[in-house]
Amino acid sequence: MNTFLKFDLPSILRQIKTEGISIRRRFVAYIISAIALVLSLIFLFLNLFGIMNPAGTQIMNELDAQLSAYADNIKRDYDKTAAHAISFAEQLEVELQNFLAEQNLSFEHLKNNAEALSALQGALYDTVYLNMQLAPSSGAFYILDTTVNSRSGEPLYNGVYLKYINLYSESTVNNEIALYRGSFSTAKGGNLTFHSGWNNEMRTDFFNACDSAFGNGTHYILSPAVELPDTWERARYVYVPLHDPKDNIIGVCGFEINDMYFQLSKKISDDRLGPLVGALLDQEQGVYTGQFNSGSYNTIGSEEVQITEKGGIAAFHFGSECCIGRMKDIILGDSTFTAALMITEAQFEAIVWRGQMKTVGIIFAVVLIMFAYCLFLSKKYVAPILRKIEQIKHNEDEGEQLKIREFDDLVAFIEEKESDHEEQLKTLEAAKIAAEEEAARAREAYEKALEEYELAKSEILHLSEESKNEIVLEDYEYFLCNLKTLTPQEMRIYELYAEGKTTAEIAAVIGIKENTMKYHNKNIYSKLGVSSRKQFLRFASLKQIQDKKETQSE
Repeated sequence: MNTFLKFDLPSILRQIKTEGISIRRRFVAYIISAIALVLSLIFLFLNLFGIMNPAGTQIMNELDAQLSAYADNIKRDYDKTAAHAISFAEQLEVELQNFLAEQNLSFEHLKNNAEALSALQGALYDTVYLNMQLAPSSGAFYILDTTVNSRSGEPLYNGVYLKYINLYSESTVNNEIALYRGSFSTAKGGNLTFHSGWNNEMRTDFFNACDSAFGNGTHYILSPAVELPDTWERARYVYVPLHDPKDNIIGVCGFEINDMYFQLSKKISDDRLGPLVGALLDQEQGVYTGQFNSGSYNTIGSEEVQITEKGGIAAFHFGSECCIGRMKDIILGDSTFTAALMITEAQFEAIVWRGQMKTVGIIFAVVLIMFAYCLFLSKKYVAPILRKIEQIKHNEDEGEQLKIREFDDLVAFIEEKESDHEEQLKTLEAAKIAAEEEAARAREAYEKALEEYELAKSEILHLSEESKNEIVLEDYEYFLCNLKTLTPQEMRIYELYAEGKTTAEIAAVIGIKENTMKYHNKNIYSKLGVSSRKQFLRFASLKQIQDKKETQSE
């Protein structure tokens, strides 16, 4: 295995550079490129259709679509319940005023009047019962800002509160009704059983802030999910105010939506994802509580939901359990709530695993098909060509054609050229002899030219020695000593003069103007102690000759 994996990449690259790529390797490279292209396209389409990453795409996209419909359904249902509550309030206001007129009483006369309040409950019972049957809810109530016992240490409020018991479906037809709050005579008159948490009157904090809550045009209020006193239940309330003829708030009425009714009425499932966990959540200072459409999460006394978000994906932590989903804010009444839709972590991981296995299966199948096709093409296309090449190399050609037009044409061309091979060799041999003779003649001419060059060189040196005798040695020594005082730019100009260039040529090389050139010439002459261009060039030439002699002697 180690031998198979070990290879010398630099050696392979050098071989490719010097010898090229064999037809078999070239063919394999093309096939591998084709496989890579096909796989890239497959990955692209898998990503587009969400198969590669169901957790990030398909699952979340489906939850988004379902959540939008789920939130709209919740808003529609609560708006419908609120509409029933407003109608309920209008009916109660009319009947309350009629009762007070018939009894020749004012609303204030009801306080501590147990007989009148019991009679009032009897008069309003049918309205409560009828509206409870019509509205999508688990209970109906009205509460008046009055009591039969104003001396109670804790404020109590009189009214009727009816609840369905033993809910088993969203439809409440034929469900048994119990009296949760109200008088004995009300239960007896309606032939009702008493709820296990029954009390005669109610406790509420509604009247502490009712004026401000409904003072800005708010038609109804949806409360957070709260625990019902003396029960194991939790519920939300849709309630609206009751007014007297002077438009003062004297009570409240509405409907109850408990956890069980929410669970039964808000069930949702998806063909691919399976059953979904839906919720309507309340948030206060970053803490979430609420109602769920699954009984597993509607437990009284359980800790609040811990929610973490990353990349738009929300994780809902219920103690040891976790769900994955989406959230969306919705406005109900005058408050903002959060609708959520999620699947359990086990569902999420199972769907991700199935998607990954599906992807791996597709990729594996494609790779197998492509490699099988590669082997088939190699057998049908490459192998016959290689056999034909080996036959040609060993002069074993049997005249068999490959039926590949280009290759057969190449073989025929090679065979035609073989007859001319000997003649071409003779021609090349004759050309070689002629070239060698020409090279000998050229060598003789070179040696003669070299002798002439050496002679001219000695003459030049002789002339230089004569010129040296005409030079004033003190001036020349001053010239040599002050060369080091030249600036880099001036030294560059000096060297170009020494090479034989003219003033115009030097200005063009350095890239300066003629006036600037004149300025540099003046500085150079002054520093080197020369009075003319002729003297300057003579000194420069003499220094070159001396430098050359010193170099040769070394």
